[in-house]
Amino acid sequence: MQWVNKESSNNLENNDMKAIQINENSVIINSIKCIKHEIDVPTSICKGMLIETLKKRMMRGEVVRFCYQKLDGSIRYAVGTLQTDAVQSNINGGGIPKRFYGMFVYLDLQKMAWRGFKEERIIGIVD
Repeated sequence: MQWVNKESSNNLENNDMKAIQINENSVIINSIKCIKHEIDVPTSICKGMLIETLKKRMMRGEVVRFCYQKLDGSIRYAVGTLQTDAVQSNINGGGIPKRFYGMFVYLDLQKMAWRGFKEERIIGIVD
């Protein structure tokens, strides 16, 4: 059981901080994708949670800094979002381009372009 005093509770309400509702099924699916790439189970679960947290934060309009390993082995520090207005203004046509199929796709705010990475390559959320 978690105890929150009234002053802390008011501060949370004033800052509009809301808890992220994690979809357990999505975490499991992302974890299984990692396990298929021979990543150990605890790390796979952690990566599944990271991907779900990243997705939820981006979808609620946050600009999120995170990093992942590119296919060439280098580390990419990215700033991205899935905020509705930004996404709507950057959609051309319908559907997901074939090159992004099976990937985590986000709007890169540094290049103002769509980018994607394989879920098992996530390293972490910077802030």
